Amino acid sequence: MIRSLVAAALVLAGCRDTPAARPASQGSAGSSGSGSAVVDPWAAKAAPKPPDTPESRRQRAEAALGRVAAIEPEVAKLRGLAFEHDVPTRYQTAAEFQAFVHREIAKELPPARSHNLAVALAHIGLLPKPIELAEVEEQAMTTQAGAYYDPTAKQFCLVMVPDSDLLLDAISAHELTHALQDQHFDLNRYLPSDSRIDDDAAAARRFVAEGDATFVMLLYAARGMAGDQLSPAVVASLRGQIATLAAQDVDTLKAQVRGQVAAFGRMAPEIKQSIDAMDDIPLTVLVPLLDSYMKGALVVVTAYEHGGWPGVDALYRDPPASTEQVLHPATKLFPARERPHRVTLARPTDPELAGNVLGELQWKIYFELWKSPRAEQASEGWGGDRYSVTRRKDGRLIARLATIWDTPGDAEQFAAAYLDTLAARFPGAPPLSPAAPAAGVPRPDGGRVFVRTAGARVFIVDGADDVAALDALVRTTRFD
Repeated sequence: MIRSLVAAALVLAGCRDTPAARPASQGSAGSSGSGSAVVDPWAAKAAPKPPDTPESRRQRAEAALGRVAAIEPEVAKLRGLAFEHDVPTRYQTAAEFQAFVHREIAKELPPARSHNLAVALAHIGLLPKPIELAEVEEQAMTTQAGAYYDPTAKQFCLVMVPDSDLLLDAISAHELTHALQDQHFDLNRYLPSDSRIDDDAAAARRFVAEGDATFVMLLYAARGMAGDQLSPAVVASLRGQIATLAAQDVDTLKAQVRGQVAAFGRMAPEIKQSIDAMDDIPLTVLVPLLDSYMKGALVVVTAYEHGGWPGVDALYRDPPASTEQVLHPATKLFPARERPHRVTLARPTDPELAGNVLGELQWKIYFELWKSPRAEQASEGWGGDRYSVTRRKDGRLIARLATIWDTPGDAEQFAAAYLDTLAARFPGAPPLSPAAPAAGVPRPDGGRVFVRTAGARVFIVDGADDVAALDALVRTTRFD
């Protein structure tokens, strides 16, 4: 499922510096007699509005989907790809959408995997406490998605229907771009739901798919300024807006959306729910979701600047391999890619709850979660990692994490920041003694945390009884 976040769309469509065109039903900018116009998605705030009912929402949805036929050729022209066939559309009620999401999440996160992964992420500190991860993922989808494109059913479904033709048409442009991606690059193969690629590489690919659709959505909203050609001046202007949005953290995004609504009119119930629900979604789930739009658009702009639309298309044929590349597209992805190291841990003797690659983005989230003042600096310089969380026969959880960094200095910076977070994770625990690092940092639930830096590599064992587990990790890990 490829979705459009209603909060992200609201920020983009409501950006005060974007010369937006009229909704498709009123004629596109540049067409005969229409000219360009700045349309405020909340411009009708002064006019009294009738109560919002299921029937009125359905009518708005049907009107919005009726404009899709007019939006399709504009999106195709902006994106530089032709539709091989029209995209089927439908409106889904909240109940229908929730049922669909529940089925999809159940396939990707069956109960046992959901439980084990949540326990593992809590143990290594990416969740403040264990949660029902499948329920949280379902909440994130049902509260944040305004629409989605289903690459299996090959259809675009509208879910939320805010009272703004501009916003609805921007959402349509976003999802139609996903349909173009699917018709030309096969999204099911590009974003596999199985374990053919690691979690970090999968997140990087989502940056491309969502960033591409977000960039086209912005172009659609700004087509009065852009016209038929994407001039360097237009791209530079959009880059500036995208870079500003990409730099926002979650709290800033929420404040901006709430500020827009307060300034321009009433808040549709589903938008209020979307914004309020962000407070209950853990950062390890929410941040990759949001960053794939904002920071993903910056990746696509950078690719466009290097090679036009063929340069963007190349990201589907040769996908980025890490979030490090997409978080730093101007240095790690272009002009040459900085490839991540493959880190292989020894096969565990105890049952494994979860194991995968965290990547720069999740390490950044880890440091932000535990309020590290060096969150961004500590995660930069990432070169590869692997984690594994196992359960001993006595029930004790043990995490093994092996990381490699660009330089020994980067490794030292990461290790120091990581040790600082242990005071926040385990209040009252004594810090690691420089005089006796082999003693580790005690966990209140048993075991200790051991950390060792070796050149550009940092090894962590979280939950073992003694330093022998760390010695074994160092000895048996392979870096390619």
